[in-house]
Amino acid sequence: MVRDTVVYKKVQDQIPWTKEQVMAEFKTFDKDGDGRISKEELKAAFNKFGSRWSSFRAWRALCHADANKDGFISTEEVTDLINYAVKCGYKL
Repeated sequence: MVRDTVVYKKVQDQIPWTKEQVMAEFKTFDKDGDGRISKEELKAAFNKFGSRWSSFRAWRALCHADANKDGFISTEEVTDLINYAVKCGYKL
């Protein structure tokens, strides 16, 4: 797992990502396929992105991007999630 994170970070640092690619990456964490990203799924995503505090990042992402406060990031809220990730220094 750690090795995958290191490889992922190296690739991420070398290749600029488009917003569509970041959106697609976040959507891969929708493990139950309900079209929404839960706090646990966000935590897994930020873990993969190399965050030291993935639980904190997931909580803050929900605070920032969950407009309807249902505890999930829906398709309509993904843009705000991406903006939050960029603001935190995760490169596109």
